[in-house]
Amino acid sequence: MVRIKDIADHVGVSATTVSNVLHGKDQRVSPETRRKIETAIKEMGYIPSMGALMLAQEKSCIIGVILFNKGKRNEPTLTDPYYGSLVGYLDQYIKERHHYMLMLTVDKVEDIVRQTKAWNLDGLISCNMQPDALDYLYALSQIPLVSLDAYMEDKASFKNITTDDFGGGYQMGRFFAAMGHRNILMISDNDLAVDHHRWLGLKRGLEDAGIFMEEKRHVIVSNLYEERLVQLRQHKKLFRQQTALFFSSDYYAMEACSVLRHMGFRIPEDISVAGFDDLFSSRMVTPALTTIRQNIDQKAKMAVDGLFGLMNGTQDGTESRKALLPVELIERESVKRLG
Repeated sequence: MVRIKDIADHVGVSATTVSNVLHGKDQRVSPETRRKIETAIKEMGYIPSMGALMLAQEKSCIIGVILFNKGKRNEPTLTDPYYGSLVGYLDQYIKERHHYMLMLTVDKVEDIVRQTKAWNLDGLISCNMQPDALDYLYALSQIPLVSLDAYMEDKASFKNITTDDFGGGYQMGRFFAAMGHRNILMISDNDLAVDHHRWLGLKRGLEDAGIFMEEKRHVIVSNLYEERLVQLRQHKKLFRQQTALFFSSDYYAMEACSVLRHMGFRIPEDISVAGFDDLFSSRMVTPALTTIRQNIDQKAKMAVDGLFGLMNGTQDGTESRKALLPVELIERESVKRLG
């Protein structure tokens, strides 16, 4: 095993000088000496102790990512491909900043605070937490925080990044109307925050096209897989009366396509289906899924950039802490033009 002393002897400097370069305390080390040490570290295969680095830098280099916990009865959150993609991008951009990601999927805010202190986390990125829980979390933890998809007022204490969910729903409503659809349902597992705004957007888009949407046209199903499948099958008669279904996520839309086929529906000949997110898999299913594209890569990068801006104190205090990501309608084969 290569030691700091081995690197020092190889370069011809003191072990203290090598240690200072490793721990970022190299202000008094010349650029030429620093380059020699960094080259020797790489060529000799030195592996630093993370514990020692954390002690030396007085920080953990760990970013906590909080995922919305769907409940103990449900499948893990990461089985939803949207979250799998989001976490993958977050991990990538956190690593580019020479930090590491710790996933937190606990049930209570107090548990998150305990984990934050136990790991001495440098910052937090929360996904789909409710506003009151976010306020409580920040009040207890007092560390840099960026929230994703939380509908709340602009906060001076932390940054909030949301997708234009209303705009996406609106685009889908106008698209359905332009394709000749009049009997449409939206299906989701709740009527809160993200899904609520997607419903409001769909409703407004259709109503602006002269198609009135009653509240009962927003159908709420279970967030538990087995229960949801049963409920979809129970809605067979209702689905026969529709020409199009809009699901709050691609995941639910693709899942429903399989159920609909087993019930004898042809897509899009008998009923059109659309989703929201534009997951990679949405273009690979048959028929390819019409959807609203949100840029998950960009969302993750903005979250990490915003968090490090807060951590480093480089974000202007007058800069808005609220960002809205645009969306785009992607037309594929799962929606049929009528008439």
